[in-house]
Amino acid sequence: MPSSTKLLLASLFSCTLVMTGAVRAEDRPQQASVALIDKTWAVNLDIPGYRVLADGVKPDSRRYFLATNDTTAMDLSITLEAVSGQATEQGCLTHMQAIARIAAAPFDAGPTRTELQDLSVFEYLFHETGGQRADHLHLFACTIRENVYTDIHLSQSGAKTGDGAQLRKVLESLTIVAAAKAGSLDHFRAGSAPYVQGQYKQAIPYYEQAVALERANPVLTKPLWRLLIHNLGVAYRRTGDLARAKTIIDYGLSQDPANPFFHYDLARTYAGMNERERTMQSLHDAFLHFRLSNERDPIPDPRQDVSFGRFMLDPVFRTLTESLMQPAI
Repeated sequence: MPSSTKLLLASLFSCTLVMTGAVRAEDRPQQASVALIDKTWAVNLDIPGYRVLADGVKPDSRRYFLATNDTTAMDLSITLEAVSGQATEQGCLTHMQAIARIAAAPFDAGPTRTELQDLSVFEYLFHETGGQRADHLHLFACTIRENVYTDIHLSQSGAKTGDGAQLRKVLESLTIVAAAKAGSLDHFRAGSAPYVQGQYKQAIPYYEQAVALERANPVLTKPLWRLLIHNLGVAYRRTGDLARAKTIIDYGLSQDPANPFFHYDLARTYAGMNERERTMQSLHDAFLHFRLSNERDPIPDPRQDVSFGRFMLDPVFRTLTESLMQPAI
């Protein structure tokens, strides 16, 4: 995969993405509504004045939201994690107790546990030392619904024990609401979580839905759309479904015929089908379009690609790959 597409894929999961430049209206929402892709409900919190830093899916498939309020020096993170069985109150308590044990280690006084509506909340004060002392007050809460644990972490700089009214106000606003309809980017993110873990079979349904939505209403940027088509083709190929791999790459080429990497993906697919002549033609087309393009990423060396291993002892195929790797005159 070209290095730029790796960066694009990584950006889908970045949980430390800081918005720069002018802040857009949608980056300062009045509410945080966070949902898993396959749920009809969302966890909702009132967050006026907050600026969104990250909103996506981690590589381990946990849903993650991060925001900050520059005026009040408050930070908020929300993590949704689905488990195989039913989420339980005891599971939440066990999780909170684990946080309490970790948080208590560096402090003289460990976290205190309080109840806020139906939430168990752990509160502790972290003392920073250094050139300028700045204490951080932390609140942790956990709630459950169906098979999902929701972990909420609020913190405020410059606060002291008992100063958590603003933090608790955010927690008090917690409601469960209907989830917004997921778009192609949401499905792309959801599929990319198992994809980067090598779980291609699990990635396919999300990617297929993303492609279907894109066909009906294109919203992805061209680089992301290209990455979606590439990843779905790879997922099909890695699970042995070469016919569907060819179909999705053919679709990609119908929309983007000069994309050299699509032609290269098609060559890999033909190689899997043991179709030497079509493999050679697609490799030829890939390098032709690459030399006519302004692509910054290098095209892979087919001589080092295991996809073509079955053909490398063939003198004709070997000669072609050698010629393709020669500098253009």
